[in-house]
Amino acid sequence: MKSSSPKSPGVQGEGDYASAKKYNEHARSFAQSGRTEQAAKDAAPRDAREAEEMRRAEAEGRAHAKGARTGDGRRVQGHEDEKRVGEHPEGNNPVPRKIPGR
Repeated sequence: MKSSSPKSPGVQGEGDYASAKKYNEHARSFAQSGRTEQAAKDAAPRDAREAEEMRRAEAEGRAHAKGARTGDGRRVQGHEDEKRVGEHPEGNNPVPRKIPGR
């Protein structure tokens, strides 16, 4: 089914190659500029409180990632990757019953 409103020619949608190319060029240019060490120093926490806030923010972001783990390496509860393929949701692997007549 076609959309009733035509897309404007500037809209590229998902997989925006032009923006990805532009971003990559800017990132490469910055990395080669030699300004990375100063940028890292500028981004460093100014005190212990800010360092703790940054650590918590990073942990929060990582908790939403697939395969997330806590700071001590344990898996975060509730993530889909905890269940291995073929395992029963309750953790046991029931033996399939043979259906009569098949």
